[in-house]
Amino acid sequence: MKNIKWIALACSAVLYFQQANAQEVVSAKDSASYEEIVAQINKLASSGTEEDKALLKQEAEALALKKDEDQLTLAASIYERALDDTEKATAIRAAIESQYPQGKTVRNKSYSEMLKEAGEDISAADFEQRYVAWTKQYPAANYAEKDHSIYHSALFNLVNRYVKESNMPKTREILSQLKGTDFYVPAVATTFDKLTDADKDYAAFAPLLKDAYTVGKAASESEDPKQKQSNNANYYAAVAPIYAAALTEEKNYDEAIEITQSSLEESHFGGYYALKNAKVLGNAYAQKGEKEKALETYEKFIAANGKDSTIVAQAQVLYKDVHGDKADFQAHLADLDKQMTEAYFAKYEKEMKKEEAPAFTLVNRDGKEVSLSDFKGKVVVLDFWATWCGPCIVSFPGMQAAVTKYANDDEVEFLFIDTWQREENYKELVDEFIAKNNYSFHVLFDEMKDRSKATVTAYGIQGIPAKVIIDKEGFIRFQNSGSESNVDKLVKELDTKITLAKRG
Repeated sequence: MKNIKWIALACSAVLYFQQANAQEVVSAKDSASYEEIVAQINKLASSGTEEDKALLKQEAEALALKKDEDQLTLAASIYERALDDTEKATAIRAAIESQYPQGKTVRNKSYSEMLKEAGEDISAADFEQRYVAWTKQYPAANYAEKDHSIYHSALFNLVNRYVKESNMPKTREILSQLKGTDFYVPAVATTFDKLTDADKDYAAFAPLLKDAYTVGKAASESEDPKQKQSNNANYYAAVAPIYAAALTEEKNYDEAIEITQSSLEESHFGGYYALKNAKVLGNAYAQKGEKEKALETYEKFIAANGKDSTIVAQAQVLYKDVHGDKADFQAHLADLDKQMTEAYFAKYEKEMKKEEAPAFTLVNRDGKEVSLSDFKGKVVVLDFWATWCGPCIVSFPGMQAAVTKYANDDEVEFLFIDTWQREENYKELVDEFIAKNNYSFHVLFDEMKDRSKATVTAYGIQGIPAKVIIDKEGFIRFQNSGSESNVDKLVKELDTKITLAKRG
């Protein structure tokens, strides 16, 4: 059984702990650094053995005696997450608030209360006043630089509020305040994406976009592991096509082409940002007057990703411009689809494996027990997800399209395993989510409290969304994590894998 990661980042939220060999309480050693303590905890926390659980409890007990807020906070987390002792965790957190009235715990709690009181409907200006008052009560200068991210997050929240009000001067002002932080590139990229078409003033945002692109590129190419793994580096790919679009607006076609062309070639016209890059690249070529290259860009995208409606519409216009009004675009489109199908079969045949699928019995939304063995003789598609997981939700239109396509296929079953939910009312949240979006998903509920007994753990999954394709004999043939917003591409991928799994 593979192990899973404890400390959460994005949608990789779970406990990550490996089997421990060292039978000593690292937390009790005065010489042990915080990093060493965390490393020890990461070795212990979900191995499943009573010996390691006992040692983990000793680590928590030793940490609870420390006079350090970070270590006390870690103790509370261990009790709550790994030992299921919420009473002890609550007591430790209360002690932290008492001992450190200006500490991070109190500061963070105050910020959460401010957000709750403010709600979503107050004006951005009112929220800014509350934020300024909060920063005066808890000045950033009083805390180590590594603990400043909450201030950057607050500014990010403020930006989103000004964007919602279409207040572009304040939006740009707050974004500028994030310069020099690890929130800068993500904030610029995501903020611009949220703008209405009317507010997307490329000229006004050009300095910010150029700066964010430069910062993100430098971070992604840095030899410093910390920089290379930073948010700024991770969002370089997101800001690049936006900056390239701004360059196109400025008629700087060559630089826009260079940025997007290199991104597409590096990803083989695939990846999360392929659609954005292809749109910008095709437009830059078209604006430059190079219609053949624009058409080639769209053709390569369609052959790799499927028939996105906006790309197809642009390609159809260019196809007639290049080949004449009598040219049969639909036949050409069918040929591109055939190329995609052939490429997918070649790709996934190489990736097929054959591992026995762990058995499971879980409860569905109707309270009925459902076992993997119930579907012997069928290809089973598992989708591990959670209501809080943004990438999971992004992929659901494609998953619904696949479910609908196979609704009458008696050889295929889709099971959506809700996992890693910490809310007590998670079943209610799932019911509301499914009803709100009108999804016809067969949802099963994973074990939420004891992670060592969870189905997601048995399958060795370290990040969601994760999809597993099991053949008719009960063998895992495909398993991958990641999201896909392109409906046609996701359905094509599942089609290919299901077909291959049917063959056995």
